[in-house]
Order: sequence, then structure tokens, then C-alpha cells
Amino acid sequence: MQEPVRQAQGEPAPQNILAKPQVEAAGIRPHQFTRPMPQESPPPPQVTPGPKTQVLSWSGPLYIHRPDMKIIAVVSLALFAIAALMQIFQKNIITTIFFSLLGVVILIRASKKPEVVDFEINPLGVKVGEQLYGFREIKSFWIEYDPALDIKELSLQLKKWYHTYVKIPIYDQNPVQLRLILLAFLPEAEHEDTLADTVSRRLGL
Repeated sequence: MQEPVRQAQGEPAPQNILAKPQVEAAGIRPHQFTRPMPQESPPPPQVTPGPKTQVLSWSGPLYIHRPDMKIIAVVSLALFAIAALMQIFQKNIITTIFFSLLGVVILIRASKKPEVVDFEINPLGVKVGEQLYGFREIKSFWIEYDPALDIKELSLQLKKWYHTYVKIPIYDQNPVQLRLILLAFLPEAEHEDTLADTVSRRLGL
């Protein structure tokens, strides 16, 4: 019977470590024996301003007010004359009141200057003074821009049947920049001018 081999004096003690081939054969990866190095936390992402983070604002009268008083006087007198004739020949009180009120409204609007308000386009909607039109209640937009005819206007088509359009003067705002911002929130569709829009522009109201 052989005696166990004794460790010679001064000889280093054997280490209880598996050799690399034995470790790999046992299905253990070498890096499992090493302590993982602490990883640095990644830097916070940088937010690049885009159309949805932009806010465009300007101030001005609520609507264009350059009344042509001669034309307004003629139109108002014509409406009062129609109202009188309707009452004399047809005895139609409703039609008489309608034309009379229309003439009065034109005179009042021509003599009253519009309020100066703040306009703003932000990620929530389009703000006119204290009134906010959320993007969810706006169907489409259209920018009417013709400096030769002094037309610089943003038109909003609302989803409400009783309040279809909102006309906003843009004054000296860049229509290209305004369009790019709105395209991030709303579809663009051409809006036809109503008879009231045409008459108001002709009267300077």
C-alpha cells in the first residue's frame, strides 16, 4: 500500500480550483467566478424640440377692422328700405325684423373697434384670447394668404354643427412656419369662403 504523497517543506499548498478545461466541461463559464464590474448609468436622452413642442403666439385685434363707411351707410340704408317695403306690401313682421336687425348689426360693428387679444398655438390647441379650441374639436385648418388683397387669415373648421368656422387673423406671422406646426396636429383642407365672409371683407369688417 502506497503512502500518500506528503507536501514537501516550502512547497506551496495545492489550490482547490478547477482547471479551465474542466470548468468549461462542467458547463460553467469562467466569468461566473469574476465579480461583474459596475456599469455607468447612461446619460439622460436629449430632447430635440420638434413641432409638437413648439409654441407660436402673437397679438392683435380679434378681427380685421377697416370699415368703408360709405359702403356701410349705403348697405344699411338699403336693408332698412327692404325691411320697410316688406312690412308695407307683405305685412311680414319676421322678415322686417330680420333686415332691420341686420342693418343695425352692420352699423354697430362698423363703429366698434375689436378687442386686442393674444393668439397662441400650443400642444393643446389654438387659443384665441381666453377661448381654447382643442385639436380634438377641430376638423381641419386652412391658411388664406394673399398680401396683395390684404388677406392673412387662419381658418379653423370645427366639428360643431352650430359653430362651423373660426377665422383668425395672422397678421405678420410666417404662414409657412404656421402651417408646419399645425400639420403636426391637424389635417389641411381648403375652406371655401361663405357669403358672410365675402360681404365682411368687402365692408372692411
